[in-house]
Amino acid sequence: MGLLGIVACSSIASAVGAQPGAAGPSSSATATRATARDPASGGELSWHTCDSKFRCASLRVPISYAEPQRGSLAIAVVELPARQRATSDLVMNPGGPGASGVQFLEQAYTMFPASLRQHVNLVSFDPRGIGGSDPVRCLTTTEERAWLSQDPDPRTAEQIASVVRQDKAFVADCEARNSGLLLANVGTVDTARDLDRLRAALGQSKLDYLGFSYGTYLAEVYAERFPSHVGRFVLDGVVDPAIKGEAAAAQQAVAFEDDLDAFFAWCPTSDKCRSLLPGGAKHDWRALIGYLSSGKTLTAQLYARFGGTQPVDLGLAELGALEAMYSSSYWQYLAQGIAEGLQGNGDLLASLAFNYAEVNNNGSFPNLLDANIAIGCEDSPSPRALSTYESLAQRLATVAPDFGAGVAWGGLPCAYWPYPVTGSTGPVHAPGTPTVLVVGSTGDPATPYAWAQAVARQFPRAVLLTRRGEGHTGYASSQCVRDYVDAFIEHGELPRRGTVCASS
Repeated sequence: MGLLGIVACSSIASAVGAQPGAAGPSSSATATRATARDPASGGELSWHTCDSKFRCASLRVPISYAEPQRGSLAIAVVELPARQRATSDLVMNPGGPGASGVQFLEQAYTMFPASLRQHVNLVSFDPRGIGGSDPVRCLTTTEERAWLSQDPDPRTAEQIASVVRQDKAFVADCEARNSGLLLANVGTVDTARDLDRLRAALGQSKLDYLGFSYGTYLAEVYAERFPSHVGRFVLDGVVDPAIKGEAAAAQQAVAFEDDLDAFFAWCPTSDKCRSLLPGGAKHDWRALIGYLSSGKTLTAQLYARFGGTQPVDLGLAELGALEAMYSSSYWQYLAQGIAEGLQGNGDLLASLAFNYAEVNNNGSFPNLLDANIAIGCEDSPSPRALSTYESLAQRLATVAPDFGAGVAWGGLPCAYWPYPVTGSTGPVHAPGTPTVLVVGSTGDPATPYAWAQAVARQFPRAVLLTRRGEGHTGYASSQCVRDYVDAFIEHGELPRRGTVCASS
């Protein structure tokens, strides 16, 4: 299987030790607080206590802003109230597209310091089509598992035909199992309009916002459409909206390959990795991939999660390695996964792969995979000709032999997506917006550092804060970054231009 989309999830909740599968906004409703009203749209937030520490609500928005008379959907919203009198609301998005903002905040709130939580309400939401907000559902659990094992590097006519059948079946299942009206209106342009409804419902004239990964793209789209409503914006792990699909895929594939090379270079410096992979990390990884490329599989014992075993083929193994690139803290697990894989044991590689898809501990899948494709296909134009994907896969495989083909083929479902593209490609155009804080990491595999540099130039006013190190996004990986971001959110204080933070 290829990447879930050109931007994968930030995995921040995982990086701080959170467990998947936390309860959503419908759980433990025990109390009610005052209702906030949106005078501009008539929307409202009627809060109730959920999961003991949080307050949850639903915000009604039109399914179609072009045809609001055709009905509405409910946006799931969660808030961690400030410990003392709140001076502002900070709205956040964890990435994806497809990640649940509700689960993210409930799992990862401790990442935000107590000093920030004293006077700032932390707010997140499930964007339309995701989690608790009328989720797009295309695949069953069995089909999701098969989808993750899709061949990432089909070469023969038979292999390519198999991938095409799977992708066409995915699109057909989406159409059969979801409202066409919903599927036609899940793009980021619509989510940006929902976000402005949320701002108004919170009673804020300006939106203070923290976006990770895909959440930075949402911020860019919002800033273009509502520049006068932009408050303190932080973009971490930045998407460059000016780069067209094939160029973006190529840059991302190379960035993931560079991160894998960094893992290979790190291994000899770690006693544990060196002992696990005595032949050398790169040599042993290539040996494992060669074995799986011949059509053979490993076996993973996943009784607790799925009630049985799971064959681990090339697709699942490469996805496991991909997950390990999101944080250098995962490299030790990749080393162990390779070592065990050479013995026929696929437990760790499978666990990493399923962690990438945010599979719950009980074996159920969130709708991350389904929503990622549905949203991604509507956000930017995609080639329709199969030959384009074949040639792109061949080209990327030469510059990124481990991940290039998978990145290229990962976009194929959009060739068959029947709904119109609502997004566009081009630099951010948001005149009049205040200074934006842009965070880029030099070794970010999912959103290359050059994208952060470019977007910092596209906003009329921006400060680029650099984190030196591998892994996706900076906030969870550097106390230095956290200190600067928190100071900006709470007090409006910006780092000096050219500031560089170490990872920690």
